[in-house]
Amino acid sequence: MKRSFVLAGAMALVASAALASDSQSACEEFAANNGVPAEPCACIADAVSGHADLQAEQLALVTMDDYENSSAELRAAIEPCLDE
Repeated sequence: MKRSFVLAGAMALVASAALASDSQSACEEFAANNGVPAEPCACIADAVSGHADLQAEQLALVTMDDYENSSAELRAAIEPCLDE
């Protein structure tokens, strides 16, 4: 039983890392397509990781209009990364 919990925890860590990688890749693609710097992408990926709704919303951003029309929660999570 204990082994099952350890295995489940390890799988959750791997899945979390994969999702963070997806967020960073999506951010870098967004930056390239919209002429904005990609430097904040690692921070943005960290900011949305662990928040499935925010991460899904971030992954769906394609244009600057998408970002400007995104939820206040997503913008609040991302804004500190842009100020660095």
